[in-house]
Amino acid sequence: MPLYDVVCSKCGSPRDSNNIVCSSCGSPFLIELHKDFSDKIDENYPYISKRLLNIKSHIQDQVIDGIHMEGLFYTPTLSYKDLGMNTLFSFIREKNIVHKGSPVSEDSSGNAGASFAFFCNVLGYRAEVFVSKNANPVKMSQIRNYGAAIHRIEGTREDVEYQAKNSGYIYLGHQYWPEFYDGFRTISYEIYQNYDEIPELIYIPFSTGTLYLGVFEGFKHLAESGKIEKIPELVAVQPKNACGMYNLIKGTNYKRTSSIADALTGVTPLRSEVLKRIIEDYGSIRIIKEDEIINSRNYLLFNGIDIEFSSAIAFSAARNDRNGQTKMVLMTGHGMKNMKLNDQASAL
Repeated sequence: MPLYDVVCSKCGSPRDSNNIVCSSCGSPFLIELHKDFSDKIDENYPYISKRLLNIKSHIQDQVIDGIHMEGLFYTPTLSYKDLGMNTLFSFIREKNIVHKGSPVSEDSSGNAGASFAFFCNVLGYRAEVFVSKNANPVKMSQIRNYGAAIHRIEGTREDVEYQAKNSGYIYLGHQYWPEFYDGFRTISYEIYQNYDEIPELIYIPFSTGTLYLGVFEGFKHLAESGKIEKIPELVAVQPKNACGMYNLIKGTNYKRTSSIADALTGVTPLRSEVLKRIIEDYGSIRIIKEDEIINSRNYLLFNGIDIEFSSAIAFSAARNDRNGQTKMVLMTGHGMKNMKLNDQASAL
């Protein structure tokens, strides 16, 4: 039996070459592991012989109001996205999918674009990043600083994706490539290695669900390997203003508008049916109002933790939820990404 398979998330067909969607039904892929967990984390990635950069999630435990706060942004671009991009770009380099100097495209609300631009710079690819017209200017500066070209698109987040996919460049959209979300398994492994007991509840900011899926797959792998007794409850947290996954699960119809948590776009995820099953079977989902997000971010700031609004949303959900259980919040982006949003928050 191979150490892993890449299969369609809907029909189960194997990936043909390095396609980003199934040739049979057009659905995105999942990675299935067939090996036990190794304490040497890189050995849990059998499709990579050498990781591009030695980046870890750097679990650093801080406790606020009894809640464990885990920073995942001690990385090159100050976002957890680097963990996924490092795995994806390591795979792309190893399989020689892109040649040096080639133009490659990505669509992003900001953080993924900055991480994409950074890794393109490392490997000498020509980065073309497609963003919405009103994208966060701090993140746009990051993208430019890594040498990428920015294409501002009028319209929805879906319009941005469409333009990136049909630009004529090699499309490396992080949502599609399963090696991207699979990089987040390292977070679960490091939590396991750093805690005597894994918290009962883990709160995760949720946009397209790649972080949630990767963390789940990491804990699933640990459970199947006999390292933990059960998967902790993973709580997906979305802004009420951008809660496509919540609408799908709960049957609600909250309108998608702009949110101070600008990294959480509220689009319906590519692997929505897979994520729906996981959340219903192993987790839960919450939505948070704008004023609660702002209050939580400011509360953490004056308690020595500077994170972006899109990270603070998870603390908003945790602070008044099910007291008496052990809780952890995954902090995904540094507060420097808030810089141009602070005035907007003050006006709300």
